[in-house]
Amino acid sequence: MTTQAQLTRPKGISPQSRRHNEMRKEALAVHPELAALPGTQPLTTLALPVLLAVHWSIAWLVSGQPIWVIGLTAFLIGQLVYHSAASLIHETCHKLVFRDRAPKLAFDLGLEFILTSYGKQLTYQRQHVTSHHPFVGDYDNDYEHEDLCALQARFAIGRTHPVLQKLLTALTLFLHALPLGSIFIADKILPPLYAKASGRPVRDPQPRFTGTSATSTEMRPYIVVSALSNIIMLVLLGPWALLYHLWSLSFFLGKLGISNLGQSLTEHPGDDDVNPTRSTYGPINWLLFNTGYHNEHHSFPNVPWTRLPTLRRTAPEVFHAEAERSYLGAWWDHVRQDFTASRKLTLHDKDHLARCQGDKATPAE
Repeated sequence: MTTQAQLTRPKGISPQSRRHNEMRKEALAVHPELAALPGTQPLTTLALPVLLAVHWSIAWLVSGQPIWVIGLTAFLIGQLVYHSAASLIHETCHKLVFRDRAPKLAFDLGLEFILTSYGKQLTYQRQHVTSHHPFVGDYDNDYEHEDLCALQARFAIGRTHPVLQKLLTALTLFLHALPLGSIFIADKILPPLYAKASGRPVRDPQPRFTGTSATSTEMRPYIVVSALSNIIMLVLLGPWALLYHLWSLSFFLGKLGISNLGQSLTEHPGDDDVNPTRSTYGPINWLLFNTGYHNEHHSFPNVPWTRLPTLRRTAPEVFHAEAERSYLGAWWDHVRQDFTASRKLTLHDKDHLARCQGDKATPAE
C-alpha cells in the first residue's frame, strides 16, 4: 500500500544530486562526444540464461551435500552469483536494457525467475529512481539511509555498554547466518533487544519519503513468477537445492552480505558535497556489471553498464573520486566497529532522542 510519505514527493533535489548534474555538464562541456553514450543495451539479456544456469547448477551440485556444505557454498559463492543477477535490476530500473514496457517486463520477470524476490525488485526499482537518485545525502528523502533512531540506539549502547554491544553484534551475525535469518528471524528478535538495552526508540516515527510504490496489479506477475521458480526448483532439484537458493538470498540481504553491503558502504560518503559518490574499479565489475562505476552512473544515469568505463577514460578530470576501501575492507570495518553508519551524515553528530520519541518539532538537520 502506498503511504502518504510516498505520495508526497519533496520539491527540488538534494545538493549532492545537484552536484552530479553539475559534473555531467562539466564533462560534456569538455567532451561533447559523451552525449552519444546514453541509450539501451539489449545484449544484457544474454546474461540471464548464463546466470540462471550457473545458479541452478550450483544448487543441483550441493543438493546432496551435508547442510554445512550447502551453507558454506551459499556464503562463499551463492551470494556473489545472486549479487551479479541483482546488479541487473539496477540496469533495468533505469530502462537501460529495454525502454518499451513489454520487453522490459519480460526481462524483469526473467530476473525474478533467478532472484525470486516476490516483487521486491520492483519496489527497489521505484525507490532507486524516485528516492535515491534525486535525494542523495538527504536522510528524510533517500531511502538508503538507515533509520536514524535505530542507529542512535546502537550508538548509545556502544558508548555506555560496549561489551553488551559486542554481544549484540555477535548475535546479529549469528542470526544472519541462519537460513532466511536476515529476512524473517533477525527483525523479530533484534529491535526489541536494542530498545530494551538502550532505553530508546528504535524506529523513526516521522514520515520519510522513500519513493513511489507499485500497485498490487503491477506486483502480481512478479510474485507468480517467484512462486513458480521456487516450486520448479523444489520439484526438479529437491528441498536442499531450494535451501541453497534461499540461504544465498539471505546472505546477500543481510550483515554477512560481504559484496552487497561492502558496495553500499563504499559508494556514498554521505557528508561530501563536492565528491558525493565514490567508484570502485577493478575485476569485481566483471561480475557486477560495472556497478562499481557509481560516480559515473550518478552523473550519467542514462548510460548503460557497457559504456560506463568510457566515461572514466574520457573524462578522468571529472571522474576521479575512488573508493578508499575494497568491498571486503569496508564490510570488515563495518562489522568490527559494531555496524557503523552506512552513510556518514552531519545529523549523526546530534542526539535526536526527541524526534525518535515522536516530537515533530525536531526534524533531522
